[in-house]
Amino acid sequence: MDGQQTAHAQFDDRAPGSCGEGRVGIIDVGSNSIRLVVYERASRAPLPVFNEKVLCGLARGLDATGRLNAAGVELALANIDRFVTLAKNMKVRSLDLLATAAVRDAADGPDFMREIERRPEIKAHIVSGQDEARYSGYGVICGMPEATGVMGDLGGGSLELVSLGQGRLGASSTLPVGPLRLMSSGKGDPKRIVVDAIDDVRWLREETGKTFYAVGGAWRSFARLHMEQAGYPLHIIHQYDIAADEARAVARLIAVQSAKSLEKMPGVSRRRVDTLPLACLALDRLLAALKPRNVVFSAFGLREGFYYSRLGAEEQARHPLIAFAQEQGAGWRRFDLSPKEIFDWLTPVFVGESDAEQILRTAACHLSDISWNDHPDYRAEQAYVRVLHLPAPGMSHRERAVLAMTMTYRYKSDPKSSMFDTALRLSDSKSRTFARRLGACLRLAYNLSGGAPGLLPQIELRRTDRDLRLVVPPQLKHSLGDVTARRLEGAAEAFDLKSIIVST
Repeated sequence: MDGQQTAHAQFDDRAPGSCGEGRVGIIDVGSNSIRLVVYERASRAPLPVFNEKVLCGLARGLDATGRLNAAGVELALANIDRFVTLAKNMKVRSLDLLATAAVRDAADGPDFMREIERRPEIKAHIVSGQDEARYSGYGVICGMPEATGVMGDLGGGSLELVSLGQGRLGASSTLPVGPLRLMSSGKGDPKRIVVDAIDDVRWLREETGKTFYAVGGAWRSFARLHMEQAGYPLHIIHQYDIAADEARAVARLIAVQSAKSLEKMPGVSRRRVDTLPLACLALDRLLAALKPRNVVFSAFGLREGFYYSRLGAEEQARHPLIAFAQEQGAGWRRFDLSPKEIFDWLTPVFVGESDAEQILRTAACHLSDISWNDHPDYRAEQAYVRVLHLPAPGMSHRERAVLAMTMTYRYKSDPKSSMFDTALRLSDSKSRTFARRLGACLRLAYNLSGGAPGLLPQIELRRTDRDLRLVVPPQLKHSLGDVTARRLEGAAEAFDLKSIIVST
């Protein structure tokens, strides 16, 4: 497992959507693109249901002219009108617009915002550099509550930096060194400007040896390229984790490539070939200053942090994986058996588990009926694929593998090892054992209860040094069948114990 996690690990059984009903949307007006993202609700684990980006290049030429790119403004306004129409049709109850570096720094930025404010459906905000760093930092915390180190969010017009630790934000800086802005500025060597700006951030020297959290489209492109080069088996950017020295080596290589050379590399978007070298130069300089242990990429940033900053303290304290599993698992459940009843029944068997294991066990109880409506011959396989690829925050790629294997064992006692190819590459022997044990116990729980509430508390599951036993009241002993005995035996084998059924 991935160590201790300090966010709340206890069982959470509140009603889904308790932190706010109805869809919400954000129009993110960046230096290079504008994007509409609609979330099912503003919650601890915001789930996007719509995401569309349009490249406008508002910051192109900004440093040379001091004004927004005229063609970009025209394109942005036209697409904002389209986004408003889409939001109406999706029944979005609240639509915010966040304008960042290009708009706040341009002489005609206020004119652009006044034009936006003519649209009454939009709540428009110019985000200061300090708030942009704050929201992006909160976005990382929203997706990874244990994050400790420095977050960097590289956009087309600026680079935001903020220190993170124990769910709080520390020192922050915003630097006008976005690749798109520098390429069209005409003010000296862009590479020299990036190097000097980062070297001038004094507080970075106090954050050495931790983790660097990379946010932003350019660095996500870098992560995809690295995945392709490394033959990585899981193409999910969020919490993709690589060693810092490896990241520096690849970043230095890309930083000196021409656009023509980058076009030939697998995993590189053609839209990024011009800006990716400067993005990689910035990454290399940051890693040189921070000397971190590793680089972790975050799919959560400004938009998720904007909503996170508006949640109450109790909602912020929830663990994002548990929040996601609780909210989404309710839609997959066919029985009245509550996840909490399963969780409580299993707790005596998992005494001594780490916080990280308890979080996974909690999530597994919420997701434990995720494939009931698939064909019986494919439930285990479908559960594995679905869980491995969930758009869920709050778990590393290793923990994704563990949760996916758990759900496979929940539906099948002896799945083929070939089914686990990706999970086996991402996990270790200890976590595989945990997955097998938890999955087998979930399988037993559903057999015993039939999905009905109230039966599990009458039958105890106990683990001793020698055996895994069911303690059954006399009036229920004769209601157990051969399948129950086999399921108990399978769970006991996962613990390297014998199985026994005893009557109280």
